[in-house]
Formats: sequence, structure tokens, C-alpha cells
Amino acid sequence: MVNRPDHLRFARIWILFCAFLVCSGWLLSAIGQLSAPGYLAALAVGGALSLKYGLVADARNRFWPAFGKLKWRFAHFLPALFLLYAALSALGGLLYEPTNYDGLTYRFPRILCWLTEHRWHWIATTEVRMNISATGFEWLMLPVFAFTKSARFFFLPNLLSYLLLPGLTYAAFQRLGVGKRMAWHWMWLLPCGYGFVLQAGSIGNDAFAAVYLLASVCFALKFRETGKASDFWVGMIAAALLTGAKASNLPLVLPWALLSLGATRLLRTRPLACGGVLLVCVLVSFVPIAFQNARHTGDWAGEPSNRGRMKIENPVHGILGNGLQLICQNGVPPVMPWAKAWNRAAQSLMETPAFQPLVRSFPRMTLKCGELPLEETAGLGLGLAGLLAVTFVAGWRRPQGGGGPLGRRATGLVVCLGAWVALAVYMAKMGSESGARLILPYYPLVIVSVLLLPGASRLAQKRWWRNTACLAAFMALPALILTPARPLWPALSVCDTLTARMPENPFVKRLCTVYSVYRNRSDNLAPLRKYLSEDDKVVGFVGADDSQASLWRPFGKRQVVNLLPGPLPTFLKRPWRAVVREDAIRIAFGQTMEQWLAETGGRVVARETLVTKATSGPEDWCVIQFENALPPSSK
Repeated sequence: MVNRPDHLRFARIWILFCAFLVCSGWLLSAIGQLSAPGYLAALAVGGALSLKYGLVADARNRFWPAFGKLKWRFAHFLPALFLLYAALSALGGLLYEPTNYDGLTYRFPRILCWLTEHRWHWIATTEVRMNISATGFEWLMLPVFAFTKSARFFFLPNLLSYLLLPGLTYAAFQRLGVGKRMAWHWMWLLPCGYGFVLQAGSIGNDAFAAVYLLASVCFALKFRETGKASDFWVGMIAAALLTGAKASNLPLVLPWALLSLGATRLLRTRPLACGGVLLVCVLVSFVPIAFQNARHTGDWAGEPSNRGRMKIENPVHGILGNGLQLICQNGVPPVMPWAKAWNRAAQSLMETPAFQPLVRSFPRMTLKCGELPLEETAGLGLGLAGLLAVTFVAGWRRPQGGGGPLGRRATGLVVCLGAWVALAVYMAKMGSESGARLILPYYPLVIVSVLLLPGASRLAQKRWWRNTACLAAFMALPALILTPARPLWPALSVCDTLTARMPENPFVKRLCTVYSVYRNRSDNLAPLRKYLSEDDKVVGFVGADDSQASLWRPFGKRQVVNLLPGPLPTFLKRPWRAVVREDAIRIAFGQTMEQWLAETGGRVVARETLVTKATSGPEDWCVIQFENALPPSSK
């Protein structure tokens, strides 16, 4: 067993840094200075405050001693495996531009729109997620892009969060009553979950919020031990950041709230300081977006008509449907060559009369799986889910020691009860096909609830359990190497060789399609740019769940605006062009392409057939010329 450093020192700095970036984004936006010079000024102020309050010296004094101990600290199998995963994730992030589809469809484009206006603003678009979604990860991405003009380094917030995950896991698990040996094992096991590993080098905005959850719990528990107001405030900021990362994390405030019930005395003794921290918490939370959603749509969540079919009215069907999805998505092996047969069987099952009421209440539910774990759907994975199931069954045996102090275990049970209530709220109300991914921040406390069973902590002393844990952790390695988003093997070269030898093999065709689509996803509309000249400073766009990021290139030289239903304005008399997907015209405007062209006066100047999503296949894209109209500004 190795001695642990004070992990919360690094977590405190990271939480405060994230809060600083989010607050800086909103404040610079408020004065119309959302740009690289604006961030330089904000960072200068932040650096001065860090020097004044000793954060830089504190980080240096803690970092160098910890760095010197790395050699023996990672001598065991699980820590060494975590270090390998972190290194491979960093390598994948550096080699490949982002391919996360949600990130490319609405998170990256909204950043480009904000920088064009030098402020956050409600964007004129049919892609509602560009406006109504939480902005926590975007505020971390934005300064990176403002300085580099590149999306390649967007993975850095995820990678840094991933590096903090083991230490925070150990600190939280031990404080919640898990035995030291079991907490040590799980501090390395949790980061080996598929979702955490695959998002470490990605721009997915789910896994990084687990650090906020663990930090909020850790600092709330530390406040109960020390009584220091600063510990409570950092925990409160972490809880606020958790909600600002994603609206689906809102129920997770409950565990922190249960731990913070005794902190009301701070309001009496230090009201001004508490008021200032509360203002920071409001800025970094989901509150600003909820306010804008209510202002522009009449609904705090931004979808009063449930257009995305994410809201579930029947809570029983929500819990049942999400439960089935979580079992399927968390039971995915590293490689699943029988996925096609499984998907046919799953589709046949969902079409049976018994499933129809559930399908009507939960229209986005799916029990399908892919050949490989993908970051868009990945949860813990088969290895950790199986280990957790084994621990749950064996943990009911009478304990023989090894657990944490009784008081900590009682606190842990209360916190875990709050986590299960939060998870039940999510499952009853949220109807997404990516449930296992969306609840990544929920898993740590769910795992704690299993580890608090009477005989669970004792299992860490059993050789069979430790060997099983190593095998479970190792199962994420094939997923990380083979992932189509950032393959760490010569995927396209192998595909070319296989195609030459077996051109008609359906498995080879599927393999080549998936890897080629992911390889081009970060710039999937590049073939259309040859029809745009340097004079096309403003380009129109019509898509439906499609990425427009390609059309902004070269970044800083061109603006993309989304065309809306209705006649186009004619306040500038010069030709301009738009890129549209033919099917999207029907989806967005309720018209055929011919009807829309006749109404707007456009003409097709080029047409390309592109595969932007492996599941959709080839789609027709057009470049349209307009002679006497300019698209509306996104102001």
C-alpha cells in the first residue's frame, strides 16, 4: 500500500481555475470583449490573485515532491495501467482533431458564433442545442481556441480532469466509509471505465463532471472535519460547476446538499463572503442558461414542446426504459463482432406488443450496441460492471473487518441514498438513448453504495478479487486503442489491405466505412469548400443534426449563419452562397428542395454525396447561389 499525497490541494486549484474561466467568459461577454485580448487581461488579473493568495506557490510545493515519488507510486499494476491510459489518451488527443459528434454539431459552432460577436448571444438557428444546452465545457474550450485558433487542444480540460480522478476518488471513498484497501483499488479502477477512458482525449462533456461531483463531496466532508469556511465554499463552487456542465447533473446537487445542512452558521457569521461566493456559484451553474431559456422559449430547460423527445411523462416507464438501457450499454465487451445479430434481436423485441407502451413513452430508447464501445454511449463497460456485480453479491457476507469507521459509513449511507434518489429522478424524467454516458458523474457514488455493504471492503484482501479487478481494468485497453474516434493503430492502412483482398466482405465494408467516416468527421464538409471563394465571408447553412464547423475554416476568415424558415432579407445587393443538405430542407422548412429554391430564388451550383455519419450512409449536399440576398445576422 502506498501513502497518498493531499489530493485535495490539486483539486482545489482545478476547481477554482475552472470557476475563474467560466466567470471570466460571462463577464467578458457582458462587456463585449470575448476575445484573445480579453482573456489575456482576465488571466493577468487571475494570475495576480493567485500570487496574492499563494495558490501558485502551494501548487509548486505540492507538485515537485509528488513528481519525485512517481516512480514507486506507479509500480503496481493498476496505477501503471492508469498511467498508460492517460498517456494513450493524451497521444490520441494530440494526433486527432475532435470527432465527438455533439461537440462538432453544436458546442464548437456556438463558440465560433460567440467569438464572432465577441459575446454570448442567442443564436438564430434551427439547431436549438446551440442555445439551450449548458455551457460549462464550452467556457473551458473557448480560451484554448481564442489563443490557438485550433480545435486540436480542446481535449485538455478532459485530460486534466482525468488525471485528478484517482486522487479524488480515494479521498471521497475513504471519507464516505470505504476501507482504505478497497478505496485504493477503486481509485485506479474507476478511471478504467470505458466512458472515462474514451473521453479523456475527447471533447465529450460528461466524464469531466465526475471530478466536480467528487470534489463537492470531498470538500463538504472536509468542512465537517475542519470547520474552515474555504472548504465549504470550494465544495459549493464544485457543486455549481457540476450543474453548469450539463443539465442532467442537476439532481446530483442533492448529495452535496445533504452534507451541507450544518453550514447555515456561515451565513450568519460571514454574510458578505457567502454572498460573493454565492454570486460566483450562480455564474458557473446552469442558472444563466436556464434564465435565457425561460426568456427566449418560456421553459427553463429550453424545450417547452419537447421537440427532442427527451422528456418522459410516465416515470415508471422512464425508470424501466433507462434501467434496460443501462444494463445493455454497461454490459458491452471491448469487441462485439456479433453486434449486428444482437441489434436485430433487440429491434424485434422492442417491436413486440409488450414493449409498445414503453416505446411510446420513451421514443428514444434503444437496446442496440456497436461493434466497439463509442464515447457517445459508453458507460462503465463489461469489466467494471461485472466486477461491481460480483462485489455486490459477495459483499452481503458478514464482515470480518476492513471497513471504514462507523461514523463515516453512516455518513456514506446518507450520501449514497441521496445519490440513488438523484439517479431515480434522472431516470424518471430523462429519455435519452445515451443514458450510460450521461450518468457518468453518477457512477462514483453508486459504486460507494456497493462498497459499503457489510463484507465488501474485506474483498480487497482476496487474491481472486484483486485478479478479477486487474482483468476488469485491462478490458478498457482494446476499446481505447481500437476506438474509431482516435485509433492508435494503422486502421485505414489495414482497411485498404482488407478491401483489396476481400472487397465484397460485409464486415470489411462496415469496418472501412466506420473508420473513414470518423477520420474525416472533424472536417466532414471539406469537399464542399472548393465551391466557396475567399470572397465568401458569410456562408449560409441548412442542416439537421449536422456539423457546420468545416465551413468556418479557415477560422477567423469566414462566418456561417443558419438559414431560418421564411423569406430571406435583401439588405445587401451582392451574391452569396449557402451549403445545405437536401433532406434537411424538408426537416427544417417542411418543403422540398425545389419548393424552397423557387421561394428563395436560389440555384444549385454544385452537388456532392457525402457520408458524414456511418449510421446514415450517403447523403446529398448542395451549394446554393443567391444573387440579391444576404443571410440574417446571428445577432
